[in-house]
Amino acid sequence: MISGFTDLARRGRAEVSRARGTLRAVDPTITAAWITGGVGALGIAGTTVTAWIGSRSTRKATERTVESGAASTMATLAAAREDRLWDKRAAAYEETLAGVLYRQARRSHELRGFRWDEATEAQLKEVLDKSQPPGWFQTHARLTAYASDAVRTAFEEATQADSEVRGRYEQWTMLFADAKLAAESGRMDAAARDSDEAVKARKYIPAALDEAKEKDEALIKLIRDELRSRPEAANLPVSVSADRPRWWHSQ
Repeated sequence: MISGFTDLARRGRAEVSRARGTLRAVDPTITAAWITGGVGALGIAGTTVTAWIGSRSTRKATERTVESGAASTMATLAAAREDRLWDKRAAAYEETLAGVLYRQARRSHELRGFRWDEATEAQLKEVLDKSQPPGWFQTHARLTAYASDAVRTAFEEATQADSEVRGRYEQWTMLFADAKLAAESGRMDAAARDSDEAVKARKYIPAALDEAKEKDEALIKLIRDELRSRPEAANLPVSVSADRPRWWHSQ
């Protein structure tokens, strides 16, 4: 039995020896190469990541620069456009002022309560005719296109007030002429009735004339204020006033 155990131990040692013989030792050079390769791979990966991050940052910076440049260009173009529009608006305002001043002079001439001799009246009419601003309808169109809302509203109110004055004046002159014609034809009842109507109509003229002057002066002041201010001041919103009743509605 002892010899059996001895043989079994001998065979076990032989198997262990054969197993050791099949395992080869790793060459230190190969180990170093593997380590160096791994470190190099990590370095390449790190360099790639760093380059990607740098490229992304550069792209973002470029995009921001382009966006900033585009915004600056748009602002410059917008400012140039505003300057052109402001020049057109200023020109329309100058023409409007000339038209309003002419309208005031003609209204004062035609609605005054006395008359000079025929020669003087003819000279006054000639001066007014020569002073009439050309292209009033074109000026009105430019004012509609370029004026601020406040100036457009003031212009419409001034024009309406002038029309009201002329309407009242024409009504008075028509009634006065009818009364005179009725008296000359011997229709005294009609003449008295028309005379009373003419007197009533005449009373409305001074108030309408004062309001027309007030509206003209308000328009002139508004235009002057805008021309002396920066263009941005003319862009402020304005509330449109309610229409006043016409002269034939107030009687």
